[in-house]
Amino acid sequence: MKSAWLQRLLGEAPTPKAHAKRVEELTPSQLRTAMDEVKASLAQGATQPTLQRLEELASSNPQDGEVLCHLGICRHLLGDYFHSIDPLVRATSLDPGNGQAFYYLSSSLMQAGELSQASVFVQKAMELRPDDLDILLLAGTIAGRLGAKTQSAAILNRMLEIDPGSITALHTLELLAQNTMTRSSLYDLSPDVPVARERMIERLLGAYRFGTIDSDSLGSLLSLLSGSPKWFSTALEIANASVNVQPMTVPLAHQLFLVFWAAGALDQALRFSEFCYELDPNRPSFREALCSSWLATGSEHWNSAWRVLTESQTRARPDQNPQTVPIWGGQKLGNKKLLVYQEQGFGDALLAMRLLPILAARGFRFDLWVFPQIADLAKAFGSFDRFVASDTRPDPAALGYAYAAPLFGLIHALYLTPEEVKTPPVVRAAPEQARALRDRVRSLAGVRIGLAYGGNPDRRDDWLRSIPLEALRGLAALPGISWVNLMMDSRPDKSQAMETFRMFDPMPEVKSFADTAAVIEELDAVVAVDCSVAHVAGNLAKPLWVLAPPSADWRWQVGQDTKPWWPTARLLRSNGPGLWEQPLQTLLSEVGDFAQSFGRS
Repeated sequence: MKSAWLQRLLGEAPTPKAHAKRVEELTPSQLRTAMDEVKASLAQGATQPTLQRLEELASSNPQDGEVLCHLGICRHLLGDYFHSIDPLVRATSLDPGNGQAFYYLSSSLMQAGELSQASVFVQKAMELRPDDLDILLLAGTIAGRLGAKTQSAAILNRMLEIDPGSITALHTLELLAQNTMTRSSLYDLSPDVPVARERMIERLLGAYRFGTIDSDSLGSLLSLLSGSPKWFSTALEIANASVNVQPMTVPLAHQLFLVFWAAGALDQALRFSEFCYELDPNRPSFREALCSSWLATGSEHWNSAWRVLTESQTRARPDQNPQTVPIWGGQKLGNKKLLVYQEQGFGDALLAMRLLPILAARGFRFDLWVFPQIADLAKAFGSFDRFVASDTRPDPAALGYAYAAPLFGLIHALYLTPEEVKTPPVVRAAPEQARALRDRVRSLAGVRIGLAYGGNPDRRDDWLRSIPLEALRGLAALPGISWVNLMMDSRPDKSQAMETFRMFDPMPEVKSFADTAAVIEELDAVVAVDCSVAHVAGNLAKPLWVLAPPSADWRWQVGQDTKPWWPTARLLRSNGPGLWEQPLQTLLSEVGDFAQSFGRS
């Protein structure tokens, strides 16, 4: 039998509705007395019995803003976010100066996944209480989840100006970095922030070592430690020692999930992602963590995971997903129009393009929108009626579309199995694409192998997936190979890498992913970390070695299948965070054998 939380996630259990009993209206004096009792009861933590009394008061005095405000707050405190929204909306309408009602309303909307509306109301709360740390924290959190990273960082830095020792502000800055996969230092708008962070780490480590740290502070400590190569081993040591901490709070469990996921400890990661979802099923990040764990481990819930990811990301990321038309769920379209759109990064979008011919083969007509950088390659997949490439996603309702579908959302909409999406079509750039670069790559002597040993250095997890240049010197010494740089990002050691590998560098002339594909098409093989270049090489069916971090992301592993999307890929996973010795030894041997057997002089 499925547990209740799993039934909720799979859409198999109805949401109960609350009912209130009508009682006699109280006089103003009686109501004041009753509300004084309610506030005292809430202050003592008697939330559940207080809820019943507030529902009676809301029934007897339905136009009293204070009663409605506290009814909404009480439901919020009990985790009933959906049913807290209506009384809080009514309370703010009756009293537009009630900053507390606006705060809890925006918090409830955020918890319910209605981020755009939450943003509107939290702005009003900030106008009423500009220095309230709780409101600033909520505003920074909502802005971060909406993708307004700069605004979120500014609000959280404002919190640190008001309270330089705020563990909450520092922790939320780290959550912003975690959610946006960005180095936390990029959000430090003042030189005082990194100093405050180091002081907080030392303070919390001291409390941990003396056994005086509480669960929420332990979660904050793990968040501060886990984004840094300097502190990650400490974070993992603490995480392993904390799996049975009581009480196990949701913030702590989420940080345990993130540490174990980064370290590749999938069983523990799955355990804590399930725990977080069970206790807070409406949080988009918890739903996405659980579904990512399901996909990576090859769970039986493959299709449900894609459905929940699509629904969650659509609501939680309105800047990346249209909100004006329904997301298509696979129903017959008739004469209605469907817009399929890019919702992920360029490598992921290329991975998902294989779904377009399947969609067309099943008789569905659609238009496709992508960002310009991938337009020429995406166009080659065909199958669509109309193709649109632009820097901003069009509004599907304004263009007459009845439905929209993110690329990966097609997996659920078409109810595709892992086997049905495993073998993609090979899509090449046009022969005339980047002809001069093609000729120069083709003229290189020996075996031509592309190399991308690092990704974006501004990513929070860059140190987990990029490889130190020193570790690659053995690869550079292999004879008979002409190395070709495939990295766009300007890493600090890039010039040294060019010299060490004596690499040809076409990337200054590369303007699009079609140019990158044209260069890779002239190569014999590619060595890459987990980045978009690896997906381009996989799309071209090139011999491909992927050096992956320890976390088993679904892009490179589904259950025991280490090549779920690209048949020519060879996955070499690090043995732990930053531990590349063994996979690099394997790479050295296999690339050496490949070069020797290739037979080009």
